[in-house]
Amino acid sequence: MSTTIRVSEPTRDRFAKLAQATGRPMSQLVDEAAYALERRVFFDQFSSGYESLRDDRVAWAEIEAERAVESGALRDSSA
Repeated sequence: MSTTIRVSEPTRDRFAKLAQATGRPMSQLVDEAAYALERRVFFDQFSSGYESLRDDRVAWAEIEAERAVESGALRDSSA
């Protein structure tokens, strides 16, 4: 299914140039751009959450303690 979205002419021109340069349709480029923005927003929010945790000494100490316990599980036991 497809639909029409309005974009400025400069944005349309940018996507046309990218489509030409990559050999991919503009619709695919729009999909990829949306995906990239979703990932950026996710990781920005994720980082912001960790920043908030760092400001809470008790909560951050719990995170550090949990990491210390789990770090043993990451070691290679075959050695």
